[in-house]
Amino acid sequence: VARHVTVVMLFKGRRAHDGDDHAVLARTDRRVALTLSLYVLSLIPALIFDDLGNVLAVSGSIGGSCLSYLGPGGCYLAIHGDAFLEMVSRGRW
Repeated sequence: VARHVTVVMLFKGRRAHDGDDHAVLARTDRRVALTLSLYVLSLIPALIFDDLGNVLAVSGSIGGSCLSYLGPGGCYLAIHGDAFLEMVSRGRW
């Protein structure tokens, strides 16, 4: 999954976005470089930090903050989505 997302971000082709990674990764040097860079990027935090609890705490707090900001708006749109779209189409907030 990480390699597919990286391919779509780096090589912004429609074929890569549609799931045809082979169009981009057919070249062995690209595939090896991409896989090696993802491996090294995941290895560096493991080598630097003795206790990954701090890393997990930071990623959890970022994820929790995103959910606390997006969750209430998502619930509102799930309940009152049609009324919201009607207000937006009339230009009244």
